[in-house]
Amino acid sequence: MGGCLSTILFVVTCIFSMASLIRWFEQTADAVDVRDWNKLTLLLACPFMVWRYESKVVAGRPMPVPHHEPVKGFGGLPKGGIAGPPVATEANEKPSARPRVGTTDGPPPGTPKEFLGMPVIPPKKPRTKPAVDPDKMAKLRQKMIEQGMLKPPEDEKEPE
Repeated sequence: MGGCLSTILFVVTCIFSMASLIRWFEQTADAVDVRDWNKLTLLLACPFMVWRYESKVVAGRPMPVPHHEPVKGFGGLPKGGIAGPPVATEANEKPSARPRVGTTDGPPPGTPKEFLGMPVIPPKKPRTKPAVDPDKMAKLRQKMIEQGMLKPPEDEKEPE
């Protein structure tokens, strides 16, 4: 029995110490940010005093869950209002199948004709490389040789 109680006490102490450590880092950072040196000194001298100050980090959801609002933009309600599921009068009788409002197999009304059907992707044009001008290439090669970027060909070397 003593082993079980000491194990539970050890786990609770570890959780309390970890929570205190997390709060200590938060509180010391806040004290430095607002230049509250008295609070910082107290937290450095007595780390468990973090429980004296209110924490900015809260557990759980920081904002309440928003209230449900019905979906907007799908037209008005049917003439009969919101109808519940149809109730069968006999065990063998199936509820009547009513078409749902707004569920059709076609596009929405007012859709332009260019958006109907599958899109047509034009074929890719073959890329043609521009022709290489031999005169420009010769000028570029000569300029690069003059600047020392290329070595001159063996047969055109100047005698030293």
